Amino acid sequence: MIMENASLPRLTNQSDRNSTVDELSTASLVSVVAMGCTMVFAIFGNTLVMIAVRRTKSLRTTAAILVVNLALVDLSITITIVPFVMTLAVTQEWVLPLAICKLTGFINAFLTAGQIMALLHISVNRYIAVAHPHSYESRCNKQGTVITVLLGWFYSLIWTLLPFFGWGKLGFIQGTLFCNIVWSEEMSYAITVQVMCYFIPSILAGFLYINVYKHVRLQSKRIFEKTMSLELSQREVKDRTESSRSNSEAGTPRSVRSVTFDNLAASTENITASTDIVMETGFSDLRNTSTLSRAKRSRRRKLMETRVTKMLLAVVMAFVFCWIPRGIANLWAIFEGREAVPRALEYSSTVFVFFNAAVNPVLYGALHQDFQRAFRRIICCEPSMNRSRGATNASASLG
Repeated sequence: MIMENASLPRLTNQSDRNSTVDELSTASLVSVVAMGCTMVFAIFGNTLVMIAVRRTKSLRTTAAILVVNLALVDLSITITIVPFVMTLAVTQEWVLPLAICKLTGFINAFLTAGQIMALLHISVNRYIAVAHPHSYESRCNKQGTVITVLLGWFYSLIWTLLPFFGWGKLGFIQGTLFCNIVWSEEMSYAITVQVMCYFIPSILAGFLYINVYKHVRLQSKRIFEKTMSLELSQREVKDRTESSRSNSEAGTPRSVRSVTFDNLAASTENITASTDIVMETGFSDLRNTSTLSRAKRSRRRKLMETRVTKMLLAVVMAFVFCWIPRGIANLWAIFEGREAVPRALEYSSTVFVFFNAAVNPVLYGALHQDFQRAFRRIICCEPSMNRSRGATNASASLG
C-alpha cells in the first residue's frame, strides 16, 4: 500500500510531462504550418508589389518609394528570420552556433526597427499630403524621400550594432522562437533602444495619423459639398449656353429677313449687337468651363490622395493589430517571467508578427485600383501598359 502511494507522484509527473510534450508538439506543428504559409504568401506578395511598381508608370511616385521600402523590409524579415523561427518551433532550443544566433538576433532587431521607421516615413508623407497639399511636391520629392529612407535605415543600424561594441547583448531568449536583444541584461541599453527605436517613432506615427484621420474626414466632407456645388454650376452653365444658342438662332434670321435698302443700317446694328452678345456669352462659358475643369482635376487629385491615405492607414492599422498579441506576451513576461507566458500565446503572437509581412500586398490590391490592375496583368502574364492616361494620373494616384 505504501509502495502504491509512493508511485503516484512519479505517474503524475510522467503524465504531466506527456501532456506538456503533446501540447508543445501540437503548438509546434500549427506554428510551422502557419509560418510556412505566411512565408510563401509574403514572398509572393511583396515580390509582386515591387514588380508592379517597376512595370507600371503610374505607380512610380513618391509614396510608392515608401511602399517599396516597406515591401523590402517585409521580404527581408520573411527570408532571413522565419526559417530559423520554424526550426526553433520544432527543436525548442537553439542548436546552431552562437555566432549565427547573434547574427540573426541583430538582423531581427535591425529589421524590426527599420519596419517601424518605414511606417513613420509613411505617416509623415501622408500628413504633408493631406495637411499641406500645396507644398507636398516640394517637400516630398523623390530625391528627398530616398534620402529620408536611407537616413532611417542608418538610424536603425547605429542602435542595433551597439551590442557588437560592448553595450547590450544578443542571444537566444529562452521560451521564445527567435534570437534577439536580451532585454533582461544591460538594462540601460535595453531601455534606450526601446525608447529611441520603438516608442518614440511609434508615438510620432500615431500622433501624425490621428491628425491625418481628422483631415481626411474634413476633406471628405468638403469634397462632397464641392461636388454638389460643381454639379449645380455645370447645370447652370449648360442651361445658359443652350438659352443663348436658342436666342441667337431665333433672332438672327428675323433680322436678316427684315433687311431692306431703307433699314439696312438699323439691321446691321441689330446683327452686330446679337453677334456681340453671343460672342461675349461664349467666351464667358469657355472661361467657366476651364475653371470647372481645373476644379474637377483638383477634386480628382484630392480624392486620389484620400484613397492612398486610407490605404496606407490600413497598412499601419494592420501592423498594430498584428503586434498587439506580441505586446501582451512581452508584458506578461516582464511581470510574470517568460516561462509563465502560455505557450499558445507565445507561438500565436510570433505567427501574427510574421503574418504582417503577408498582409500589406493584400491591402494594396484591395484598396488601390492601380495596384489591382498591375497585379492582374502580372499574374495573367499580360504586357505592361504604360499608357498616356496612366501617366496623366501619375501625380494623382500615389501622391
